[in-house]
Amino acid sequence: LPGARELLQEIRAAGLKTALGSASKNAREVIERLGIAGLFDAVADGYSVTRHKPAPDLFLHAAALLNLPPSACVVVEDAEAGVEAALAGEFYVVGIGPQERVGRAHVVLPSLAEARLGDLRQRLLHYTAA
Repeated sequence: LPGARELLQEIRAAGLKTALGSASKNAREVIERLGIAGLFDAVADGYSVTRHKPAPDLFLHAAALLNLPPSACVVVEDAEAGVEAALAGEFYVVGIGPQERVGRAHVVLPSLAEARLGDLRQRLLHYTAA
């Protein structure tokens, strides 16, 4: 997605951990080909869990790989089933796309093109303070 690489680089520069959670069984190959595998600390893919989205298992597995509880993680998701899975796992969720598809997310953005870490932190702050 446009802006994804830049946001990942910003997250990494801030010293935060990152994981890819994808139901795709070729996720590792895809991120290798895209040249972004080094931007992830962990990869949870279609081989990692038996129950897939909207079950939260994939995201829970990714958080476990990072040794973090869901409450310390933010899922960035562009599909309704993914938003549902992240919410079911008690993660903070940034939805990418139209409100009709990802509107249950804590923060909704039309795209990652202009997404910046500082802005996302600010927008999620009131959820973390609750």
